[in-house]
Amino acid sequence: VFVVRTLWSTSTFKSWSVTVLLALISPSTFPLLNNNAEVGGDGFLTCSSLLSEHFLLQEKSECHYTNGMQQVRYLKRLIWGQQEICYYDSDLGFSVACTELGRPIAEYWNRLEWLSYLWASVEKFCSYNYRRFKNITVGRRVKPRVKISTLKAESSHRPSLLVCSATGFYPSEIATKWFKNGQEETAGVVSRELLHNGDWTFQTQVMLETKPKRGDIYTCQVEHVSLQTPITMQWVAQPDSAKSKMFIGIGGFVVGLIFMVLGLLVYQKNKKGELQVNEGGEMCPQ
Repeated sequence: VFVVRTLWSTSTFKSWSVTVLLALISPSTFPLLNNNAEVGGDGFLTCSSLLSEHFLLQEKSECHYTNGMQQVRYLKRLIWGQQEICYYDSDLGFSVACTELGRPIAEYWNRLEWLSYLWASVEKFCSYNYRRFKNITVGRRVKPRVKISTLKAESSHRPSLLVCSATGFYPSEIATKWFKNGQEETAGVVSRELLHNGDWTFQTQVMLETKPKRGDIYTCQVEHVSLQTPITMQWVAQPDSAKSKMFIGIGGFVVGLIFMVLGLLVYQKNKKGELQVNEGGEMCPQ
């Protein structure tokens, strides 16, 4: 059974890689592995020389891009089970055996006719795939969603925690800063590890430990390649008395709204009863 997979990944904003995996999985009826490896005309070990009861033969073709296409590196790897047996590296210009099993393959790949094919793979495979998938990989941009949440300290002597969350953005490179009354805060700033969402987007949190005072304005600023201007979110510190008054006011409004709705329901019910009495009087005149 042949399995083909294409994987795009990025380690930094300027470094990309694409991996095409070709795996050959054998049924349990294949003969045992023969120690005398033979290389076929396509540069692979023949089935009679490799097959065992349970095995996985993988060929990985990798392209590594730096600064767009300024620097392109092509790697061709052959893996038996979980061990790499030989590889070709375009930076070296030839193939290298990692084990004795891979030595005849590396020697075959180093023949001029096969090397010519591998040398051309930088353009025919790497450059071609870069141009083909650039818009949905390297050129993909998704704007972050930003919000501020608070974690109040249990003790008044301990600092509170302000959390700036940025979610759903792509690519992964993002810069988050905290400001207090217009001045950038560096002390007490803690960044959590960048997390993958599993849908080609990321999320992150940057926390600020602080002791807010009444009137202090805290600003979270997020910069991302998908944004023309940074996103800024503000949080204004309020004293406990002001918060209590605010909650009391909200509670009073909700209670008043409930009584108003109940009053309207009672009024409508009484009005409906009067109409029924009047209609009954017309049907039975004296």
